[in-house]
Amino acid sequence: MEKGERIIVKFKGKKTIGYVLGEVNNSFNKDKDTLVFQSKLDGKSFLKSWLVDALKDAAFYYNTPVGKLFDLCFPKGIENYFVQRVKFNNPLYGFEEFTLDEFINKFGEKKLQQFLKDGTISVFKDFKLKVPTPRKEIYLELKADLKEISTKRLTEKQKKVIDYLFLNKIVSYKELKELLDINKDVILQLKRKELIEIYENIPEKIKKVVLNEEQEKVVEEIVKSKSKVLLHGVTGSGKTEVYLSVIERLNTKVLYLVPEVSLIEQTLSRIYSRFPDLKVEVYHSYLTKSQKVDVWLKAIKGKIDILVGTRSAFFIPHNYGLIIVDEAHDESYYQDGEVVYDINYLADKFHGPVIFGSATPRLDHYLKAKENKMKICKLTKRYGSHLPDVEIINMKKEEKVTYHLSKKLVDEIKNELDKSKSVMLFVRRKGYSLIMCTNCGHVVKCPNCDVALTYHKSNEKLKCHICGYEAEVISTCPVCGSLMLLEKGAGTERIEKEIQNLFPARNISRVDTEVIQDYRLFQRILKGLYNGELNILVGTKMITKGLDVPTVNLIGVIDIDAIQSLPDYNSAINLFRLIVQVVGRSGRKEKGKALIQTYDPESLVLEYAVKQDVEGYYDYELNQRRVLNYPPFVDIIQVVVYSNEKESGFKNAKKIVEELKENKLQILGPTEFFIPKIRNLYLHHFIIKTNEVLEVNQTLNDLLVKFPAKVSIRVNPPSLYFI
Repeated sequence: MEKGERIIVKFKGKKTIGYVLGEVNNSFNKDKDTLVFQSKLDGKSFLKSWLVDALKDAAFYYNTPVGKLFDLCFPKGIENYFVQRVKFNNPLYGFEEFTLDEFINKFGEKKLQQFLKDGTISVFKDFKLKVPTPRKEIYLELKADLKEISTKRLTEKQKKVIDYLFLNKIVSYKELKELLDINKDVILQLKRKELIEIYENIPEKIKKVVLNEEQEKVVEEIVKSKSKVLLHGVTGSGKTEVYLSVIERLNTKVLYLVPEVSLIEQTLSRIYSRFPDLKVEVYHSYLTKSQKVDVWLKAIKGKIDILVGTRSAFFIPHNYGLIIVDEAHDESYYQDGEVVYDINYLADKFHGPVIFGSATPRLDHYLKAKENKMKICKLTKRYGSHLPDVEIINMKKEEKVTYHLSKKLVDEIKNELDKSKSVMLFVRRKGYSLIMCTNCGHVVKCPNCDVALTYHKSNEKLKCHICGYEAEVISTCPVCGSLMLLEKGAGTERIEKEIQNLFPARNISRVDTEVIQDYRLFQRILKGLYNGELNILVGTKMITKGLDVPTVNLIGVIDIDAIQSLPDYNSAINLFRLIVQVVGRSGRKEKGKALIQTYDPESLVLEYAVKQDVEGYYDYELNQRRVLNYPPFVDIIQVVVYSNEKESGFKNAKKIVEELKENKLQILGPTEFFIPKIRNLYLHHFIIKTNEVLEVNQTLNDLLVKFPAKVSIRVNPPSLYFI
């Protein structure tokens, strides 16, 4: 049997799928642990040896079921694509292969059994795979420079095409047509004005992308190192161009990871423009079951040159020679729930080059680079533009147009709209507001979770964003009967409404997980930004992640103060990253501007973020963590205990902690979780600080068998706060 191979085993009287991880050692308890082998499932392994080892290590490190991790490598439904094939093991019979049906038709069932018994033949599983014939495509390339473009009179649609080509160099006509809603006449007019070049099918004459001196140096260093590299580049510094140049020079198969599905389209656009002849596929959770199987089959057949996807793409058995983890700091790479893992941890196990790219790196990567345990390459200049100007608006003193919007921000929005530019506004939370009684102070809460219900004005509902509970909007306080109810706080829906009242003639949209439950809808909204149809976009974190929108020169940050006040050791650095990333969305083509509203203008985090001084802030943060003994100088294990009753839950958590302390572990807590009640369960948690994660996990597992309570374990989570 091969390492990583799927087999059928009998365990506790039931047949189930198992994985071959290696040979058993002397500590194997045959009476307790024996699995009875039944048969091979696939006849071979599809997983590389390094991946098998990486998944096994991750299972122990994150204290997560090893079988569940391996299941991620095999999408549901692949069995429907199996076909059994027969091959001769004796060269005297030749090397021709048959399907099982073909063999039986030619030689008969008796010969099949005889040849199997004496080892003359082997039966293995292969896959049916349809490979589509390539279609001809038209590609467009910007051939004029800015000076030449400025001398031409252009229509609005022509300007949109030029803007898009300015950022993406070479794109297909199909892509432009879908994104910018243009026809061939627009393209032909630009061709007549000698601003673009048109190619049929794969453009052979495409000129090489010219990197600036800094980018060229970084590409050479990465190619030469062939190891793990931290690519630390300011927002808009051209990290994507570096990735693509490294791909070109290494000439190998690539796994290209992005944190969110919303970033896949623009990533594909850049890849198609640069490598129109390569086979590129996409993998993410929104694909249908058959689409996932199709990508999986192509991967194991070696039919994919570049696989682009979110964290789930990592598990596709793809024979790549380079891994790119874009926006490597993003918490989306950490998977919570039944299966826990961190893509950064897994990618670090790859036996080959890995690029961890970010404008705001993970602290552990930054520390490794400082200690020369990891190569770091820096991009300090914006590619073809400048870093945006950042201005802090002191909401204690600033004149306000509405309770949540300052006059300064509203005036700047008006200026941008007058220049036919678009604006993005970041809001921390979704919904409209909370409902609070001004007479007794009562806040309407979810009966299942200890959180305030959010008022959604669009459908006149109160909703819990944790368990989904909904209630009708109340007109009187359920505690004191007062009619004095106040809508308090600012969510995306409320800010959208206030902006609509201020700019009634403008096209305004909002994006949050309440309205964007399908990534294709988000793509349509982004299309509106690209082509200038959408004037103002109001959104949560979804709009902060790596988007390149040339029409946006102004970013407004509405409310950030609550982020820093979360009782989480990562809250300050998460706020810093958020500001740097949000600010980085503006001015991708021209000089941009970002306005940040705050009631705490003296914040040290803001001071560093406004200057985009990542290294300065990271050095400060590392010094603080070194003194207080927090990651990356120690590992954190967060243990969350769930209970039906508040008191018994705390008692259980306390007993677990008391027994753990007998092992001389450093433990903080237990205490109530940030949200004490979620889905009718009471939560308590405690934190273990250790440099021996594997040993502590084993101790935890041995101990928790004695406790009936439901427990979740999170190793080095990006935030202690979760729902």
